[in-house]
Amino acid sequence: MIIYLQSTKILKPQSTPFSYIRYITNLTTLQATSVPSASSRRSNFVSNSIPSLEEFLFQQRVKQVYRTVLRQIYKHHERDDLIKFVRDEFKVNANERDLNHRKYLLSLGVSQIVSMSASLGLKIDL
Repeated sequence: MIIYLQSTKILKPQSTPFSYIRYITNLTTLQATSVPSASSRRSNFVSNSIPSLEEFLFQQRVKQVYRTVLRQIYKHHERDDLIKFVRDEFKVNANERDLNHRKYLLSLGVSQIVSMSASLGLKIDL
C-alpha cells in the first residue's frame, strides 16, 4: 500500500513583510507496512500458548515438587547452597520439549532429592 502525502507550508518572504507565500511541496511517498489482522494474531497466539491437558498437569506437578523442596530447604541451615543447587538442577533441563523425557527427568530428580534430603536429615514428602 502506498500513501501519498501533500504538505503545505506558509513562508514569509524577506522583501515584503506583510505578504505570505504559500507553496506546495512535491508529492512524498511513504511505504506502509501491512499489519496482520487481530484474528490472525489471536489464532497464532492461541495455538502457541495453550498446552494440552497432559502438559498442563505435568507443569503443575513440576511446580509442586519445586515449591515443596524449597519450603523444606528454607528451614535448613545451609539453605543458600541448597536453593542454588535446586534452581540450577531445574534450569538445566528447562528447554527440553519431549514430554516423556521430561517426565523421566522429573522422576529421576525426585529420587535424587529424596536421597539427598535423607543424607542431610531433611524429610521431604514428594
